[in-house]
Order: sequence, then structure tokens, then C-alpha cells
Amino acid sequence: MNLFENPKYYSRDEFDKISYQDQKELFLRIRAWVPNVDNETRYNKDKYKKVIIKKIEQICAYACSGHIPSQDYMGYIYKRGFADIFPINYKRSLEWNIIAAANASKLAPQKMKAFMNPAIDMILVSERWGQIIKFNDLNLGNYFWFLSQYVCENLYKDLNLNPVEMAKKELIEEDTNESRTRIFFDRFRNRSVEKAIKDLVEKLPENMPQNEDDGVGEELLKDPNAKEDDDDISDINIEDIS
Repeated sequence: MNLFENPKYYSRDEFDKISYQDQKELFLRIRAWVPNVDNETRYNKDKYKKVIIKKIEQICAYACSGHIPSQDYMGYIYKRGFADIFPINYKRSLEWNIIAAANASKLAPQKMKAFMNPAIDMILVSERWGQIIKFNDLNLGNYFWFLSQYVCENLYKDLNLNPVEMAKKELIEEDTNESRTRIFFDRFRNRSVEKAIKDLVEKLPENMPQNEDDGVGEELLKDPNAKEDDDDISDINIEDIS
């Protein structure tokens, strides 16, 4: 069974059980597969372009059908582009990263840290943040993707995102106005944070004491790793996934 056929990668609940490192490896396998062509194709500019576009089309089709590692990749490729073959589209990148994060991707929040940081900070300074941290056993290793998932689940609904609907959009469409994109999404993000906080508080036991978090919250707010987008990940060896 190849990577694109594994049913675990289409199920939010199953994908949520996969560790960050294993999710990262799935993404890296796809990323390494795209430029992996024979020498004849590599040195034929027109043929190389057609093959790369065809591969990205295939990945996009899987992403639209619910394959979460492919959704991770689409968030990445729209942010970075591919030479002069595939253009940058910041709006589409955020859309796919939000879809992936809402589907339990632990990698997607890391690829949009600059966008998610204000949301996480708002949660960590909310009225019952100490209880949220204690009840969900949050620490430096898991808090960022855990809280981001709650925010992105609400963003997913508020933005009316749908992988199936994404299939109806043009694959090749450039949008390099990052400032305009951020202004648009920031407005939705701030509203989604309020809903995320409400969701998290509703899950707290009614009799849970309103105690402090022993300084864990301050530690999370000062986390040096939650500052910049993390989409510059080293390649690894690839297995056959075609």
C-alpha cells in the first residue's frame, strides 16, 4: 500500500494518533517525490515542467479527496512555489494549512507560526488559561499544535473551507500579496480564537479548581521556537510512492 492509499491518512481521528515526527516524514516523502525524475526529463525544460505540474495536480487531487499529508504539502507548495513552474499563492497556502490543521495535522501549524502566534497568545492569557493548560496536559512539546487545531477547526467553519470545493479552483493561480492575505485572515482568526477558548472552557470539569498553572503559561508564552514559520525542512531519502 503506497502513501496515498493508506486509509489512516484520510481519517482525522487516526491521523491525530500519529506523532509529529512521523507526520513530518510523510510530508517530506511527498516533497522529495515531486522533483524526483529521470535525467532525460530533468534536462528537457518543457517535459520537466509538465511532469512537475502533473505531480502537483495528483497531490492536489488527493488533498481534495481528504488525504491529510497531501493537504500539508499543498499548504507548503503554495507558500514556496516551485522555481518558475508553480507560482506562489499566499491565500491558497493558508487555506490548505488551515484545512490540514483542522484535520489533525501537527505539521501545518508549524508552517504558519507567524499567523498562529497571536491566536495562541490570546488563549494563553485568557481568564482560565491555567485550567486549560493543566486539564489538557500541555507543555512545550505539544501546546502549539494542540491549541492551533482548536483555532483552525473554527477557522475551517468560519471560512467555509471544504477540500472538495478546493478541487473546483484553478491549480495555477498566483497571489503574492501577502499583506492583503494576512489582513483578511487575521480578522477571521481573531473571531475563531474566541470560539476556541469557549470550546476549551466547556470541556473543563465543572468542579475543577481555578488554580494557577505553576508558571507553565509564562514558559509557553516565552517559547523561543514559536516565532517564525517552519517550512524549511531538510529532505530525507524517499520510498516509492508513485
